[in-house]
Amino acid sequence: MASYNRLAALIGKYQELAIFKKFQTLNVKSLLYMQAELLHLENELKDIELDDESSKDIHRASLHTSVFNLKESSGSDYQLQWNKAMEIRDKLERYNKALVLFSQVQALPAPSVRDLRTFQEWLDRPDGGDFFLRGREAEMWEDEGDVLTLSRHQANKDTVTGFVNDVVIPWYHDLRCRWDKGAQSGDSSGVWHYQYHSMVAVLNGISTFLASLLPSTSIFMLYFLESSVARLAAIMVFTTVFSSTLVLFTKARRVDIFAATTAFVSPSHLFALFAQDD
Repeated sequence: MASYNRLAALIGKYQELAIFKKFQTLNVKSLLYMQAELLHLENELKDIELDDESSKDIHRASLHTSVFNLKESSGSDYQLQWNKAMEIRDKLERYNKALVLFSQVQALPAPSVRDLRTFQEWLDRPDGGDFFLRGREAEMWEDEGDVLTLSRHQANKDTVTGFVNDVVIPWYHDLRCRWDKGAQSGDSSGVWHYQYHSMVAVLNGISTFLASLLPSTSIFMLYFLESSVARLAAIMVFTTVFSSTLVLFTKARRVDIFAATTAFVSPSHLFALFAQDD
């Protein structure tokens, strides 16, 4: 029977389906409320400080010049400023923690379209969730712009990995299901799972092969080109292929791509110059 227990077991088994609602609007609203509350408290503290400073009571007037006196005022007739400061400290600490937590939540990646569709379809399938969620709870994953994933795979995906995972594998699975009707059932949870690590291993092998092949191939090609214009054109082509490979197979920053491309093209320039001199 479908239940939260079965849903939890599914998510525990497949980390790609660890998809949760972000509650972005609620988080922002809570921060705005805390911000407004602190603003009012800050103004209240300023008013209290002005009253204390203008007081004819020597002890009360000294509160703004001595933290020791301010702290010792607790329990006295002029403890208002210290109490207000402590109230602000408590709320400010919670506000700062909320800001940090919200920034961490915002940094979590969104799930892939394929993983989200798989999750939504499982909730509706008779052999899956079988519509066990009712009322408002059934709407938790409807807003696709307000969900996040805890999957480490999604955070580490490069362009090619994302394309293979979201396009190639679904296409392969659909093709497989047409030829093998038994492939439609999946495992006991009704989900077909393709090993992510196997896919990454293959793509890592391809990227390593290209990283080894491109530099040597460019030098090899330049050796057989006699025209200077042809050499320069070949350098442009290989440089473009190299930088494009970095963009597609890695998550390198732009500055790293520029640096790596410059390092790649420098030996080619030297080779072209020496070959021209010869």
